[in-house]
Amino acid sequence: MPVHIRRANPGDAEFLAWVALSASRSHLALGLWDLIIGADEAGCLDYLTRLAVAEPRSLYHYDSFLIAEVAGERAAALGVFETRDGWATVGEAMSNVQRDLGWTKADGAASFQRVAPIWEACMPPDVGADFAIENVATLPDYRRRGLVGALIDEALRNARERGCRLAQIATYIGNDAAVSAYEKSGFSVLDQRRCSELQKILGAPGFVRLTRELKID
Repeated sequence: MPVHIRRANPGDAEFLAWVALSASRSHLALGLWDLIIGADEAGCLDYLTRLAVAEPRSLYHYDSFLIAEVAGERAAALGVFETRDGWATVGEAMSNVQRDLGWTKADGAASFQRVAPIWEACMPPDVGADFAIENVATLPDYRRRGLVGALIDEALRNARERGCRLAQIATYIGNDAAVSAYEKSGFSVLDQRRCSELQKILGAPGFVRLTRELKID
């Protein structure tokens, strides 16, 4: 069945919330968004739905996502951004969501306390990649149909058009299915960052990062 790749729009916000939450969990029971938000499933999805349309526009905004449709149904998605300014607006957008949800200073402090050990000890160093792919997820019924590969192909085409030279993508160590899919799309494992804090909090031994050089035609 043909696959249609398109840019996300505001009507996709709930689907993108599921994508972001599922991607953050990967093959684990809980992920980084569970720690940051500190709510049940419905609460996490509500927060991320708001983030998908929040201003300023961040890498979690719908503008940053590509969606794969099968027979008109949303089946998979991924987010893309240029790293030079990709993270700059995330904190402000999150603060605006938290304000709208009525978070107190104590709520914000508790959120930071839950996730800070991972931010401080586990994040891999910068390697000069100017383009990143994140938030990759496929609905269970549509897995193993090549949708991630089709999305990555389109994302890298966009990256070349922007003049980007090096793309990166990361996942948890142990998510072998994701690593295999990314390698099929021309990425190679660059490094791993093992982290006892991540192991203790989420049950993953660390992060694995893959990169791919982009040839500009």
